[in-house]
Amino acid sequence: MPSNKLQILSIGMGWPSSQAGGLNTYFKNICENLSDRSKLHALVCSKDNPKVREGMRVTSITDPDMKLGKRRSMFRTYAAKLMDEQEIDILYSHFAPYGVGAAEEARKRNIPVVMAFHGPWSEEIRAEGGGLTHRIKAWIAKSMEMKAYRLADAFIVLSETFRDVLHHQYGIPFDKIFIIAGAADIRRFQPSEDRREVRRSLDLAEDGTTVLTVRRLVNRMGLLQLLDAWKEVVQHFPDTVLLIGGRGPLKEQLESRIAQYGLEGKVRLLGYIPDSDLPRYYQAADLFVVPTQSLEGFGLITVEAMASGLPVTATPVGGSREILEKFRPEMLFKSEKSSDIAEGIIRLLKHKQHWPTAEQCRNHILDNYTWEHVTNQVEAVFETVLDKYRSTDSRDRNLWTPSTRKGRHDADVKSSVH
Repeated sequence: MPSNKLQILSIGMGWPSSQAGGLNTYFKNICENLSDRSKLHALVCSKDNPKVREGMRVTSITDPDMKLGKRRSMFRTYAAKLMDEQEIDILYSHFAPYGVGAAEEARKRNIPVVMAFHGPWSEEIRAEGGGLTHRIKAWIAKSMEMKAYRLADAFIVLSETFRDVLHHQYGIPFDKIFIIAGAADIRRFQPSEDRREVRRSLDLAEDGTTVLTVRRLVNRMGLLQLLDAWKEVVQHFPDTVLLIGGRGPLKEQLESRIAQYGLEGKVRLLGYIPDSDLPRYYQAADLFVVPTQSLEGFGLITVEAMASGLPVTATPVGGSREILEKFRPEMLFKSEKSSDIAEGIIRLLKHKQHWPTAEQCRNHILDNYTWEHVTNQVEAVFETVLDKYRSTDSRDRNLWTPSTRKGRHDADVKSSVH
């Protein structure tokens, strides 16, 4: 643990109040918790400056509608300015396209770089479409990622799955990768004592079984496969309703399939669920389902749901598998196929008495997935990296010493790449 407050410059993608998603939710939470112990300035891309709690500094650098090249340049310029105006102990980057320029500036100034790897951005692009355009976009994204990752001293990943992706697809040595699982805000996400009352407040049916999922509406999240499975589920349990929260390009296709299968009244597309309403939706449901097909690095929704006392069932993909295998492996489907999703949900609905209780779900999160626990581990990584910088003669690395950072960003100094 650091003995003194660190000066941390953190680069994110966006802020969850204006751009939903697991990466932005993680970024917000870890920045909030680090800022309780250190001096942290976060840079994001958002249409508005995010409203943050007292003691935090979060600056929106640019509009997300601006061309990516311009956004990247603006992040680099602003980060360089901050590095020259104040002593920065460590750069903590969460999104390669925005962080690469800042990392280059940090290396010039002998500032350590820690990167959080939230998944293969290029593979996510590739998974959402075919054709030449998508292949070109994926190639450009991979090039940006590789350039950024060559500049990092250490990486933080949320699961063994993404550790292996980072090693095998990007060539990062295992000894530079630290696995630190995500967490749930245990104060926000808690069980409710009256589920029927919560359902009334959300205009949901008070009776019957409610199954919930909250996902970006994109192919790899498995929502089309879930609808294929749901067609079978309702034949066995006609009083069961599926709620799908989220927005994205798959909306029209989901609506078409719901109509094709005659699932009107059995499936509700909720659209975007505001962050302030999300805890109540967890409290209202009987079961949460995660039907991901690929690239599930951790799944903050899984631990948030469980912190709310909500049992989770999921495909055995990535972080979902790792979380549930250590808790209740019988909550995992046999595979990501729609037939196995259907079989798993039907099996669970027939044997509700075997589901983990709300108390068991929440206790598992309290024991393993709190932000205090995550913050302790992230700080330990920072200190490990800083110790290496302190013990290494900066002249051997051809980098500037901390005392010569200011006013030297335009000097012709070659930065070393570990």
